[in-house]
Amino acid sequence: MKKIITLIMTAIMALVSVFAFTACNSSTGSANTLYVYTNAGFAPYEYINEKGEVVGVDIDVMKEVGEVLGYNVVINDIEFNQILVEVAKNKNAVGAAGMTKKPDRDDVALASIPYATSVQYAIVPKGTFGAEDLVDGKLPVSALSALTKKAIGVQEGTTGNFLIEDAIVDGGDLGTSFQCMTYTNAIVASQDIGTTLGAVVIDKLPAKSICEANSALECVELVADIEEYVIYFNKEASELVEKVNKVLSKMIEGGVIDYYTLKHSGGIL
Repeated sequence: MKKIITLIMTAIMALVSVFAFTACNSSTGSANTLYVYTNAGFAPYEYINEKGEVVGVDIDVMKEVGEVLGYNVVINDIEFNQILVEVAKNKNAVGAAGMTKKPDRDDVALASIPYATSVQYAIVPKGTFGAEDLVDGKLPVSALSALTKKAIGVQEGTTGNFLIEDAIVDGGDLGTSFQCMTYTNAIVASQDIGTTLGAVVIDKLPAKSICEANSALECVELVADIEEYVIYFNKEASELVEKVNKVLSKMIEGGVIDYYTLKHSGGIL
């Protein structure tokens, strides 16, 4: 409890610092709207709450950025693989959806500084794997070959999607006997575990969120590279990126993003 209270107070102080730092940057006018594109099936970063609202870490971050810089923030919930398509259309469009920094994305959009990190997890029925299957506490992708169901679910366009596709080619960790099945998000995919799917592969916190909501499932970290989450911007928005990076830096240093992550992971009521 003491740690949580300290984190909350740190976050509040950081917000005060951010406001003081950027208040003079507030602007007005018709160009004063940030169109934030996300995919609300990736808790705790973006999800639908009981009121039907899109909420989450990324949403809080972008609303905070908008308030500090003087922008009206409009949230748009769309298919994940369409986010950068929309960002490319509008100088004031932003992609905030737990997006891993990747060279192919950098080719079509500008990235913010990293604001979070993640790793890939496999969601499986409880008891599927034991300690003997792990290497230094992590599950090699090749170990998924033991799954009875030879289909693995992923959210389309995500790192997990690319990881599994790479693993089921000739010479890959899983081989061509497996199938990679794409879904709009991992929540939907997880409903097919045990019937159509042997597992779902998705980022750490979304995986943990799904398993917390379904006691029949468990998640295990895969042997994979650490990823960095960034916010993506239109290629013409370098000035906006610079402004947002300054706010993000203050939020990171002050523990504000940690606070939002804890809040949306159930650590703060």
